[in-house]
Amino acid sequence: MRCTLVLAIVGLSGCVAYHPAPLPDTAPVAAPLPTAQPLTLMQAATLAVQRDPDLVAARAQSGLAQAELLAAGTPPDPSLSIGFEALLGGPASMSSIAGSLVEDVSPLITHSANTGAAKAHLLQVNAGILWQEWQVAARAEQLGVVLTGDAAQLSSLQADEPALMALDQEVQAQMAAGNLTEQDASTTQTALANLRAVLDTGEQAQAQDQAQLDALLALPPGTPVALAPPDVAAIPAAQANQALTTLPLRRPDLLALRHGYTEADEKLRAAIRGQFLPISLGAQGGRDTSGVVSAGPLVTLSLPLFNRNQPAIQTAMATRAALHAQYEASLAGAQNGVEALQLNITLLQHQSVQADRVAAQAAAIAADARHSFAAGEIDARAEADLIFAAGERQREAVQLRTQLQTAELSLAALLGFGLPFRE
Repeated sequence: MRCTLVLAIVGLSGCVAYHPAPLPDTAPVAAPLPTAQPLTLMQAATLAVQRDPDLVAARAQSGLAQAELLAAGTPPDPSLSIGFEALLGGPASMSSIAGSLVEDVSPLITHSANTGAAKAHLLQVNAGILWQEWQVAARAEQLGVVLTGDAAQLSSLQADEPALMALDQEVQAQMAAGNLTEQDASTTQTALANLRAVLDTGEQAQAQDQAQLDALLALPPGTPVALAPPDVAAIPAAQANQALTTLPLRRPDLLALRHGYTEADEKLRAAIRGQFLPISLGAQGGRDTSGVVSAGPLVTLSLPLFNRNQPAIQTAMATRAALHAQYEASLAGAQNGVEALQLNITLLQHQSVQADRVAAQAAAIAADARHSFAAGEIDARAEADLIFAAGERQREAVQLRTQLQTAELSLAALLGFGLPFRE
């Protein structure tokens, strides 16, 4: 008894004590960016991966998976039972004592399968977190390109406004001199009103895109972030096609599905081995009231006559089959997505080149129109239309360039090119 008490005290000395971890009542204060210099796309992506609050919460899931791995690899504690019956009367000469020490050996039979499943689950969780980080990085880069496009759009609109205002002032002066009618003044006023409406819409879009980037960087809404001009390199078709062949071994979401399938396969192994479980081994002994002392082994096991662990086996088989189908569908979807994006990039490249050429032609026509209006060769309506049209062609070119750059970044993300992530 004394030895048992000592062992119990030693065992309890290694137990974990409870420490409270109260939840905060206020949101954490956002830390400022570590640099005031304009951020490149890579820097914005890196900071987003480091600071995004959703990613901080997602990484906590890795700790749960690590705890499951520890549980799978740790054998259960043995069971110790001790009984004592005092002698109250009769021919016997002493009290009886009985005891047993039993260890559940079931985890030893399923240890390799359970440990393999837990390891695969940890890898799946980590790959899933990596995919989230990958997507956040890609989204930060895309927002950097979009915000640069927003700024270019607004700059174009703001450049058209003084040109239309100067035209309006000239029309007002000509109308006062009796050379133009009120219809000419209405034309310039309408063009200015339309321009300012588009300018308001552009400012709203810029504010929304800025708010999304602020959220990724854990900054208060409305915090301006200086961005360097984006440098997005096109991915050669040969390099993209080569990367496509190794996609299942590099894309984190596909790797997560592969690890999930491995986990399901190991759980099926464990379920099959569990047909004879639980099995316990131990020893029991004692002394009866007549002083006879006995001891011997103790074995407990289940006989697979009725249940045979069939529900767990069928569930594991169905889970593995479902994950197999899900992986095939995801792999096909990933490959189709890459190929569709490649076709879209080819189209956008052609359209972007054409839009730049049309914008340059429209700008030249608008510049000539100013001289023509001053010479009285065209009216105010034609001049206003040409100014606004030149700006529209320029903004269309900016929009197509932004779409092309975001598509290139999306392709890089799908193929695993150029995006920072944490191992």
